[in-house]
Amino acid sequence: MYRTTIDSLTHKDGIFDVKIGYFPEDLHPEDLFDNSVDPKTNKPYYDTDEMARRIDADLDAWFGCWVTYYYQGHEVGSSSLGGLYYDNAFAEDVIEEEFKKDYNSFVEDIMDEAKQEALTTVNSLHKQLTQDLKGAVCQ
Repeated sequence: MYRTTIDSLTHKDGIFDVKIGYFPEDLHPEDLFDNSVDPKTNKPYYDTDEMARRIDADLDAWFGCWVTYYYQGHEVGSSSLGGLYYDNAFAEDVIEEEFKKDYNSFVEDIMDEAKQEALTTVNSLHKQLTQDLKGAVCQ
């Protein structure tokens, strides 16, 4: 999968290095948006063919966002969210704006999930390494 890192959002979170980026969504919008006809308007709820045309013309953003946590260069946690559609926007701009929000940010939610995975992974590794090293010293 093609992934782009947004260098301006790379940062430290305690002992972790954090990278944030995006990838192009490969699903057709009709797979995630309801294009059935609204009986009140006789028009589709979402015109997914028009959405796809605008995406292909680089007028609208259709992407997924990812966050990866690293410890000493090793990936220890990650999370992502796909199916993000924004009119008249670019993925990088949307993510940078979301990153700046104090609340209700999909980037914050993804970061929280990735951080929890990183903490679980590092704690598990620490516990296992402690046991393994004790066993190695006793031999």
